Amino acid sequence: MENSMSKQCDLKLNEPILSSRVVPRWQRKELEKSKSSRPNSKSNSNNASFSSQSNVSSTFGESFSGPAESRKTPCKLPSLTLNMPYKTTNLDGTPKKKLSSSLKNQNKVGTPKKLSKSREGKRSTHTTPSCDRFIPPRSGNNFENSGFELLNDEDESKDSPTTRRYKDGMKQNLNIGHQPKILNMKNKAPVPAMNLLNAQSKVLFAQSGGQVNRKASARAIPQTAWRVLDAPDVNNDYYLNLLDWSVTNYLCVALNTSVFLWNAGSGDIMELTEHSSQVASVRWSPIVPEIVAIGDYNNKVCLWNIEKQSLVRVMSGHTDRVSSLAWNEYILSSGSRSGQIFHHDVRVSEHHVATLVGHDLEVCGLAYSKDGKYLASGANDNKVMVWADRETTPLHTLIEHSAAVKALAWCPTSKNLLASGGGTQDRQICFWNAAHGTLQHTVDTGSQVSSILWSKNTKELVTGHGYSQNQLTVWKYPTMTRLAELTGHQDRVLQLAMSPDGSTVVSLGADEALRLWKIFDCETEKKTKRSDKSRSTSSKLSMNCR
Repeated sequence: MENSMSKQCDLKLNEPILSSRVVPRWQRKELEKSKSSRPNSKSNSNNASFSSQSNVSSTFGESFSGPAESRKTPCKLPSLTLNMPYKTTNLDGTPKKKLSSSLKNQNKVGTPKKLSKSREGKRSTHTTPSCDRFIPPRSGNNFENSGFELLNDEDESKDSPTTRRYKDGMKQNLNIGHQPKILNMKNKAPVPAMNLLNAQSKVLFAQSGGQVNRKASARAIPQTAWRVLDAPDVNNDYYLNLLDWSVTNYLCVALNTSVFLWNAGSGDIMELTEHSSQVASVRWSPIVPEIVAIGDYNNKVCLWNIEKQSLVRVMSGHTDRVSSLAWNEYILSSGSRSGQIFHHDVRVSEHHVATLVGHDLEVCGLAYSKDGKYLASGANDNKVMVWADRETTPLHTLIEHSAAVKALAWCPTSKNLLASGGGTQDRQICFWNAAHGTLQHTVDTGSQVSSILWSKNTKELVTGHGYSQNQLTVWKYPTMTRLAELTGHQDRVLQLAMSPDGSTVVSLGADEALRLWKIFDCETEKKTKRSDKSRSTSSKLSMNCR
């Protein structure tokens, strides 16, 4: 017993010192393989060592919570370092073989990795790296405007109409409320504000894909009047109509109690008459060019023949001054400060044929449509009325304006289109469909509108204004963009008139001056060019026929 016990003690002392940690699974498998593949000769010579190893394996088996075969998942504990003689060799003395990468990949669970494109010999493509946060673009933000709006605690509902209008104008001039991106190639070019354009402005951007009419856009409008005439003692009254230009190229102007004529062809000046009272309105007859109608403060309408320089007829009936006149062939319509409109047939002795009642205050504007189907009237009651032919009640009553309406003009190319302009408190131009009585659109001019004239040859119109610039404005219709601002008057423009050829506009100002402006193309020049072209083509044809 003592010898056996000593042998066992010697055997245990000769064995390597084992750690108390768990032996990894791969080491146990190597031990099992070495036991099964060992030759018999070697097993007989090394019984003592195998018995010791069996003790070691039994000792390892006792350290596991269960049998070795039941543990399928490899242990993830750090590998155990043993002071064993088979660290680099197997138990039989042969060197250990390293597991190849293919065997290691087979032991792993899951889908094997795909070979990268660089390993396949292909060029790798660059991909955009992912970002860890989103940074929005700030190029379109206006932080100054946003800060102002946050700090602005004013209640705009309490502002007066003048203050509101001033703020709207400032916002429009400073581009507050919309942020146009001029250099953005994806969107259309922004439309410039109408009150920011003038005659010297040039096109900075245009939408691609369309042809620009450079000839039309490059038309130069002279900024100064080509001639100035004196108009002393002119009556500075917004409601009067003191200027008219005849088809025979005579300009008639009323200066206080006198009526003067200026021959635009020869430049001669003639005084037609000296009235006993102030003159309130003048108007040339369209079918009898030598006849001019004059309304005065004595509530009368007088007809004068300029060739004979004689009074032809006096027509009475009004109860107050006659401040507006309009012709429709042989029918002369007169508007009075009483609000009534009379129709006079100048061919018969009983001239008063109809009375139109509708306005409450002074009728300061009258205009017939080109075909004579409609009569438009504007008055100091802020109303525009459209009257049908031979009707005594208005067809339409238009109440868009907020001030007196004196400026009225019918479009020469569209028979039902009527333009009307309001006074100081209104300052806008309204465009109406007279047949239906509907408003098409409005334009805020920024100042009093005293007169409107349509071009006879182009889709343009010119307006006369009062405070603060006292200017003439040329507009492009229907976009209503400003083509020119003509300044020169020192006081408000009272009325405008157009020459027979449609090229020249004369303005009568409260500064006692008549200014003549070359604004539109001459109709006779266009006809001459057309006739020259037709003659040249006919001559070419005749030459070819020979």
